[in-house]
Amino acid sequence: MKKVLVSLPEGIFRLIKELKGKMGESDSETIRNIVIAYLSEQGYLAKKESIDMSRTSRKNLTKEIAFELDTLDTMLSSLVELLEEKGIIKQQEWESRIREKIEHKSKKSYRNLQF
Repeated sequence: MKKVLVSLPEGIFRLIKELKGKMGESDSETIRNIVIAYLSEQGYLAKKESIDMSRTSRKNLTKEIAFELDTLDTMLSSLVELLEEKGIIKQQEWESRIREKIEHKSKKSYRNLQF
């Protein structure tokens, strides 16, 4: 992982401080998750992954997948926390819906696909 020094306008930094705890535990983790979310939404990560796939070792690929899963977990948890804070959803309702979906998932699983 590379480290980068970034200068942010004061207003953006205040927003990062507000998102800390929701999108990451530290300023750097929050900024990293925002950048990754943006790149993912724009489709840049999928393009890069297809180009770099042949050059990536299995160990590095496993690390990248684990990092991506951690990021998605953080993003999803942050979203649910925001919805809970706004009174739109309760943690218990969310967990119940997850269990329901897992129990009734379709027989087609991404894990069964051949790449």
